[in-house]
Amino acid sequence: MPRLLDMPTATIRPLPVTAPSVPKHRIPRTPRTPRIPPISRIARIHRLLLLCFEESRPVVLAAFQLRYFAGIALAIASGPALTGRSVIQAVFGSVAWFGAIFYTYLYNGCMDYREDRVNGSARPIASGRLSRRTALTVARCSAAGALLTAACAGPGPLVLCTAMLLLGHAYSSPRTAWKNRTPAVMGVVFVSGLLTYAAGPLTLGVPPQSPALLLTALAMSLWMALVGAVAKDFSDIAGDAAAGRRTWAVALGERRTRVLVTVGACTVGGGFTAGALLWAPEQLPTACVVLAGAIALSVVTLAGRATDSRHERRRPYRYFMVTQHCAHLALLAQAIA
Repeated sequence: MPRLLDMPTATIRPLPVTAPSVPKHRIPRTPRTPRIPPISRIARIHRLLLLCFEESRPVVLAAFQLRYFAGIALAIASGPALTGRSVIQAVFGSVAWFGAIFYTYLYNGCMDYREDRVNGSARPIASGRLSRRTALTVARCSAAGALLTAACAGPGPLVLCTAMLLLGHAYSSPRTAWKNRTPAVMGVVFVSGLLTYAAGPLTLGVPPQSPALLLTALAMSLWMALVGAVAKDFSDIAGDAAAGRRTWAVALGERRTRVLVTVGACTVGGGFTAGALLWAPEQLPTACVVLAGAIALSVVTLAGRATDSRHERRRPYRYFMVTQHCAHLALLAQAIA
């Protein structure tokens, strides 16, 4: 048997292993987000602000500015002459009051979006053109700006502006929800009117105590509370009932509420005219405008029916708004003349 040691041995050499050639692919880069040009950003911000302005009811904003300047006009008639400093303070006060009312109604739109959708409202939040988050951010910025400018107008306007902001917040806030019952709404509206008529004179350093100012502030604030605060609900009965609100239009019925609005309008118009004859004859033209508007509003309100469209049910509130705009414009025109 041959020896195994004498057998030739084979050397095992490792074969070179080459990796298979894999085609090299480039890793796709994440596409960069296109940069928004500054002009597009400005246009977007401008559009959002316009939507917020629309949501905050421009007609109501104008009404509060007219009340503010009516207070100033009546204060000037019985107070000292204007100075450069008082004019600047009045401008700051006007901006502050605009911001406070802007916050109040924009915040209200954020809280009422469900009812507004049931009522078929075309306002930006209810229609989906403006997000609630954006509107709330703008509203809070407006409140901060109102306080800042009110501080520049003086301590009196700052106190009144703070009170107005708290009042507007409590009106719509879910924790308080004063908007749910008509008597609470009337109280909020009445106080907000008095605050507005007092804010203008205080920016001038004039106490709001002249008979003409007191009579006008009382009459027009009652016009807001007894007429506008009730008439606004005629077009929103469905949404208010769905949200569980106990407004007079829901609790008492539309017909009875229309009678109450008519009585309130005629009472304010007649009372304002009688008060002007007795204590402030210079306010008789303004009072006559309110009396004429009260008569026209009463006719339209009593002629309304339950089958009317939402636009037709809104007619008494439009007459209320037109009347107070005309009354304040007549007052300001008389003051300028």
